[in-house]
Amino acid sequence: MSVSPEVQAMTAAVGAPTNPAVDTIDAALHSVRAEILRRATEDADHTLEAACAQASAARARAESEASEILSHAEAAGNARAAAVSAVERRRITRERRSRLLARQRDAYDRWRAAATTAVLGLRADPDYATIRNGLRDSAVRLLGAQCDIVEDPAGGVMARSGGRILDLRLSTIAVRALDRVEPEIGGLWA
Repeated sequence: MSVSPEVQAMTAAVGAPTNPAVDTIDAALHSVRAEILRRATEDADHTLEAACAQASAARARAESEASEILSHAEAAGNARAAAVSAVERRRITRERRSRLLARQRDAYDRWRAAATTAVLGLRADPDYATIRNGLRDSAVRLLGAQCDIVEDPAGGVMARSGGRILDLRLSTIAVRALDRVEPEIGGLWA
């Protein structure tokens, strides 16, 4: 039976002789110590394996959650970008439409002004007397010979008879003519 080197070192340090009873106990405890050490090592290995498995599972869950968060963030970013893009497209469409309508309105206003100027320009036409006489004849035909006819300085005439008024001024004739033609102008914009 042998004494462990530790026990021998302790007894040698103290200067005590070795004891056979201690040697027997030491030998008997050696196998117990070896079994305890084996079990502790086995438990440590199992604990380490379990900890590694838990860490691996936690890492896999974290990677999965991170991937899911990234996917959600990417989808949210794409949705946000699509919404911003749609708003921008609508804004651009509105601006283009606004510019088109402004150009159409400008063309329409210029057309009305030119047409009104052309009708009012009849006042300076050498045949204006014939035009004016035709307007007077129309007033008499519509309101009767007793109607009161007043010439408008800008051209044309106003006629009254009783409570009825007939506006044959050149400016009014221009407005009526434009109003009649205007629905056809809408087709130009389509």
